[in-house]
Amino acid sequence: MIIKKTRWASIRLGTNMPARVERAIRKTDCEVQTMEPTGEFYDVVMFFGIIDILQDYDISKKLEHAYKSMQYDPTIISAVDPKLYSKRFREFIYRIFAEDI
Repeated sequence: MIIKKTRWASIRLGTNMPARVERAIRKTDCEVQTMEPTGEFYDVVMFFGIIDILQDYDISKKLEHAYKSMQYDPTIISAVDPKLYSKRFREFIYRIFAEDI
């Protein structure tokens, strides 16, 4: 799907954002599952939600971060500094909504 640059300003994420998906078939070999692309493409409408975006990073979140950091990698746990959370969220969105080339 090609979208003219003049229409980009009217596109809003999650409201009228055009998207294409490629159909894939799930294959199971022994205990390994893989997805095999079929070459069939479809125009789709996507809906997604964002949760926890408005929580305060207060003392309870800082304590949660400190506690979980002792058990797990501090960069992958959910309770992180807002700047790291924002960076991680943007990287995820850019990876998921990759631009067609």
